[in-house]
Amino acid sequence: MTTARFYVSPTASLKGRLTLVGAEHHHISRVLRMRTGQAVQLLDGKGNIGHSIILEITSAHTVVMVEGSCSVVEERPRLCLFQALPQGVKMDSVVQWSVELGAAVVAPFACTRSRALGSAVEKRVDRWRKIALESSRVAGRPFLPEVRKPRSWDDALRELAGMKSAIFADEAGGAKPSVALAGPLPDELGLMIGPEGGFCDEEREELVGSGIRPVTLGSTLLRTETAGMVLLAAVRCHYGML
Repeated sequence: MTTARFYVSPTASLKGRLTLVGAEHHHISRVLRMRTGQAVQLLDGKGNIGHSIILEITSAHTVVMVEGSCSVVEERPRLCLFQALPQGVKMDSVVQWSVELGAAVVAPFACTRSRALGSAVEKRVDRWRKIALESSRVAGRPFLPEVRKPRSWDDALRELAGMKSAIFADEAGGAKPSVALAGPLPDELGLMIGPEGGFCDEEREELVGSGIRPVTLGSTLLRTETAGMVLLAAVRCHYGML
């Protein structure tokens, strides 16, 4: 049976007795209905893991004893997913799935054929971050991912172009991911996914002109919310992370 995992504050010391309140306590006591004596893992989101035992569960809090701890190194490359804003609530799924697949950064952006920036999009950022936290808990990720605020096309392009290694999924064709990624292991890799209907010609030219390499995801057309997952999986396979 998989040991349940919960996040504590990054400033918390994973030693001795710790008291959990709020969402983590609720998940232990109400969702999982755990009992005293059961083992849990505490994660600080910065690579430290505390192996713990539940000592007490009350209506207000859960007390655990950390019996030992260890630290892990963040996997390389760090995968940064730049996702064109989809319509409706599809971004919820993008965040959930990409975090489970190991994205270290999820960066939504607007472009010609995507959903436009605006207050309705801005209001969903907190929800996306909560989804990322829950997905991280389920996946047991020692390092918490970052969900950034949506940005314009120019800002997204500038940021992606500034990375040492970056690729974008192009329905017009490109190299296989394994071919495009041949070479030394990068510390960080940018992955860009366009909107339904793909990038316009001008955007594609700007990407290629900025040194961002086009890759193909095969002969079938994928939805924008699934294309990023396929690319993430392909990249992880290429680097031996799966």
